[in-house]
This record gives sequence, structure tokens and C-alpha cells, in this order.
Amino acid sequence: MSNVEGKVAVVTGASSGLGREVALQLNALGVKVIGLSRNVEKADLPAEVIKVPLNIRDLQSIDDAFKAIDGITDRIDMLVNCAGRGLIKNLEDTSREEIMDVFGVNLKGNIYIAQEVYKRMLPGKSGHIINVSSTTGLKARADEPIYAASKWGLRGFTESLRLAAAPYKIRVTGIYPGGMQTAFWNGEEPRDTSAFMKPEEVTALITDILKTPQSIAPAELVIERGV
Repeated sequence: MSNVEGKVAVVTGASSGLGREVALQLNALGVKVIGLSRNVEKADLPAEVIKVPLNIRDLQSIDDAFKAIDGITDRIDMLVNCAGRGLIKNLEDTSREEIMDVFGVNLKGNIYIAQEVYKRMLPGKSGHIINVSSTTGLKARADEPIYAASKWGLRGFTESLRLAAAPYKIRVTGIYPGGMQTAFWNGEEPRDTSAFMKPEEVTALITDILKTPQSIAPAELVIERGV
């Protein structure tokens, strides 16, 4: 029996990659998982995972998703924000539509979801919010200016929320993983990801953080691949 068994977790980006793995591992720990994503209804997830469709870039979709969540549970104990959009592209070749898309998911979308969960955590003065960023949110890369900007913004938001939430005993943690074996790299020029980290390895560290006692408030975790 784990110390998270019976708790309620919302996981964004739950249909694939890191988000799906987080949903799987939390479900295995006895957590009541509510998985959110645009294609979550088609996702290969255990029957116990509650699937709620969400387009994180659409405000009405967000309202509809949380209306559904409120009908499912009267509390949210954990949020793991895994939704993300990659963009490896020089600035001069990037369209305005791509800029809006990346910021709509990586920054604004994650803020909207965290805001809704935070408001529901405040009355109980308890909860844990995890925002998954990237090492690009700590160190800029020449061919990822828009992606970096969105992730740096997410770090600023996460740090500010952490300070605001502390008096209410709500913990906020930023996760900064390096390259993982996910669809992130399946762009116009796919990269060899065989040496990258596996999502299940990164997820194990995330679940370890969620299992830490209330007396511990991890602020940041940077996860680099080993040698």
C-alpha cells in the first residue's frame, strides 16, 4: 500500500508519451487517475483510468472538462501537467501560427489547467501540482527559440505559483527532463532517440516526488540522461 493510494490525480497529455506513462504508473499505485487529452478516448489505458477529452488550447473545452471532473470527484489531490508541443525550428522559418500553437499548449494551456486545479485545492489547503517543462526551460538552444520561450515562461509561472501556494500547504514542483524516447522528435527531421531516456524512467522519479511526505516540498528536479 502506497501513501498515494486512494488519492485523485489529474494528468494532462495522458494519451501518449510521458503523460500516458504517468497515468499508468499512478493507476498501478492505486491512484484514481483522470486522464486528459484531445485523443484520450482512443488511448490505450487501463479501464480504471477515467478519460476526459480536452483541447488544452480551447477555453470552452477546458470549462467542459472541469465540469465533467467536478461531476466525478469533489477533490483533486494531484496534478501532473504533461501536455506539451515541440518545435525545433529557426526563428526565421517559424510561422506565427506555430508560435501561437506552441505557446497555446506549453504555456497558456498548462497555466489554465493549473489555475483550475489550484482553485479546487485551495479550500482543502492540500495538494501537489507538478508542471513538466524541459531542460530547454533552463538552458536555451539556438534551434528552439519559441519552444525555449514557452518553457522558460512555464518555469517562471511554476516558481511564482510555488511561492503563492506554500502558505496553503499546496506543493508545486517543476520537472525538467532532457531528451526522451517520445513522439516529440518525430518532426520534419526525425532524430535517433535510442540513447535517450525512457518515459517510464522519468515517470518513476515523478511518482517518487508525489509520494514524498507533506513535510518535504521539492521545488525542482532536473533529469538528464546518463552516460
